[in-house]
Amino acid sequence: MIRNVVNKVLNMIASVFRGKSVEYLGIELRELENIFALLIIGSFIGLPSPPTTISLRLLPYLGRELIVATYISERLDDMLGEMAGVFDIE
Repeated sequence: MIRNVVNKVLNMIASVFRGKSVEYLGIELRELENIFALLIIGSFIGLPSPPTTISLRLLPYLGRELIVATYISERLDDMLGEMAGVFDIE
């Protein structure tokens, strides 16, 4: 009986950690997408760009990244506040 309760508690704790880790991976993926978009179209804002051949090869994969960049530029009000909300910092 006690063993079942301990197993349920441990399973609940493990599921909470799994949920948080998936959330953090989603945030990490979003930030990597931002970096990818900056690498490809960073020359528009003065960043050094990769060689043209690499940019042209990666161009077909850039459609979603342009949508992401547009979305981010629309909500650029408080990035630090957003990150603090993700990590539950008060």
